Amino acid sequence: MLIPAAHYLTYAEAVQLYNELREADISALVKSCGPPSFPFGDGIWYQLLIEETDAAAARELVEAFEAGRATVTVVRCPRCGSADTAVAARRTLWQRLYYAGTTRYQCGSCGRNFPA
Repeated sequence: MLIPAAHYLTYAEAVQLYNELREADISALVKSCGPPSFPFGDGIWYQLLIEETDAAAARELVEAFEAGRATVTVVRCPRCGSADTAVAARRTLWQRLYYAGTTRYQCGSCGRNFPA
């Protein structure tokens, strides 16, 4: 019988956890869940299902993965290494086009703008 090991994962997180479980010889199934996305109707979140007999072996891996998900990553400046960074408030038109899909940060120490 399949039981859920992790809920509400993004696609990248589901693939990462699936690969970690696979390396530990634990077979898993990735399934979409949650509210449907438009226009396709699949769930926007994913869950991992494992065999009930593998639950004890997978518990440590899943708990370590969940702990890693809960930690906040600190964005550091690539020039000076300072953690005093903030999202850049004003971007020019060419920066918005060139860096589309990324977040621009500004260092409070040295003033450098960089994508992350």
